Amino acid sequence: MSGYREIVKLLAASTGAKRMSEVFDDFVEMAALALRNAVDIRGSDSWEARERQYLQIAGGYSRTELNRFAHALALVTTEMQRDPCDVLGRLYMELELGNERLGQFYTPYDVAQLMAKMEMDTVVEQVERSGFAEVYEPACGAGGLMIALSEAMLESGLNSQTQLHVTAEDIAPQATHMIYVHLTLLHIPAVVRRCNVLTLETFETWPTLAHVLGNWSQKRRVARAIEGSRRLIIASPQKTTGEPADALELKR
Repeated sequence: MSGYREIVKLLAASTGAKRMSEVFDDFVEMAALALRNAVDIRGSDSWEARERQYLQIAGGYSRTELNRFAHALALVTTEMQRDPCDVLGRLYMELELGNERLGQFYTPYDVAQLMAKMEMDTVVEQVERSGFAEVYEPACGAGGLMIALSEAMLESGLNSQTQLHVTAEDIAPQATHMIYVHLTLLHIPAVVRRCNVLTLETFETWPTLAHVLGNWSQKRRVARAIEGSRRLIIASPQKTTGEPADALELKR
């Protein structure tokens, strides 16, 4: 049985009276909360708030169901290691959880791969000039484009774990949870924000472990002090806000 089918089976076994959409959202949120709290200072106000949220969600499931969630996350990790791609976004769509009326759908991964390859000349130029490429993606969805970009960098002899920094934003909680899990598992330095990209109101900011351990806040400050604001802006056709996201540009 493939990893995807096994993950679906595990989540379906935990639905009970719950809808699959609720189970899936709880699964990705608990995974993201656990990974995020590994980055924060234990006992801080923000750490405690996330811990309470985790326990509140967990309280709605039995021990057996929570064990299924742990097994499903292990399978997601295995799939990401075996064949890095938009694992959670693919599951989201295969489970038919998207709502196209609200703009909730995710870019097919082969399209994301094509878009990533189109930007590689610019990424290589940035790495040669600054030592790393800085990428910003609003309406990021589950992060398929960023995963594809990391794979395209590898094919070009670059290392996304040391030569890429991602800033990803989306207004949908499940999208920010999915991309946070993806980028954390791939050990990509990133800051994920749940925010309204139109009003610029930010609700949550989650750095990945690679961002914190790599001291990327300082690296980016130094780079900007030397070169000014200069970063690659990518807006993919995947969206979760219902707003069009069809621009692809390099902002200097």
